[in-house]
Amino acid sequence: MSESGFESKHAAGWDALEAALHPKKRKKPKKGEAEAAPEPALPAIPATEIAKRFRSLVAHLALARDRQYRTSLIDRLHARVIAAHLAVHGARAERRGGVFTQMREFVVHGFPAEARRQWPYLLIAALTFFLPFLGGILALQFYPEFVFYLVDPETLAKIQSMYAPGNMRYGTTREADSDVMMFGHYIANNVTIDFRIVAGGAFFGLGTLAVLLFNGVFLGAVAGYLTQVGYGESFWGFVAGHSSPELLGMVYAGGAGLMIGHALIAPGRLTRAEALRRKGQGAARLLYGAAIMTVVAAFIEAFWSSRVSIPFEVKIGFGVGLAAVFFVYLTFAGRGRAA
Repeated sequence: MSESGFESKHAAGWDALEAALHPKKRKKPKKGEAEAAPEPALPAIPATEIAKRFRSLVAHLALARDRQYRTSLIDRLHARVIAAHLAVHGARAERRGGVFTQMREFVVHGFPAEARRQWPYLLIAALTFFLPFLGGILALQFYPEFVFYLVDPETLAKIQSMYAPGNMRYGTTREADSDVMMFGHYIANNVTIDFRIVAGGAFFGLGTLAVLLFNGVFLGAVAGYLTQVGYGESFWGFVAGHSSPELLGMVYAGGAGLMIGHALIAPGRLTRAEALRRKGQGAARLLYGAAIMTVVAAFIEAFWSSRVSIPFEVKIGFGVGLAAVFFVYLTFAGRGRAA
């Protein structure tokens, strides 16, 4: 479609949306002045159609940019999108009660909806991590000596001592009153891993895949070895509670890194800087969600997972229940708002 044909086809709709969002008050004529002739009437837009028309306007702006129409048309459409956005969302923004309200909005609606939109990146990240993780656990049940090709003996001995039956705490060698300090330690450790995963996106996504693959191989080797030597109850009892938010946080950080890498590899008709800016918005939302999951996992790990007084069956039940909660949350939360 030509530029003039594109403009003539959609101009009436743009004007109708603007009139619906910003109705002009008719001026009363002064004494002695004739009443001005009424402006031509634009087709009325029902309130239920405004959101749909707004999305169409945004799509038209993207199309005009992609087809490299003249700057004046793109600027005019951009100005209308901004004005329509303020009219549609401005009242909602004024009602927001501050940081905590915005955070609740993000957790309840924004993050799960964004995660579903970016599912291809998350699927690749999940497969890159979980396939070597599960494969390592399975392989070491049949070939336990293979662990020495994946983990050095000194590290393996240290890990084995952390989960030895009879320990006062599992997962670490620490004093019983250091839960708060360990909470900070776990946050720092998990955030460091997530940061490495996301930063790997700057290497065209290859760094992200490498970090996910390494962690999958290492954790799979450790889990498989401890299970094979008879430490399965202490190990799985420790990791069951916090594993779902911790591993999901890694996967979502991986999705963010892959989005950055994709913008660098295939920017399309955009410059790499513009492609990064657009992909970076979604990547940042995934990273915020990963950070929240990391904090949840660190809290559970510090105050629940290491306690030997809690029965193994209770820990497993708690872990399965929490994983189910995350599944329902990420699958269904935010759908009503989108509608």
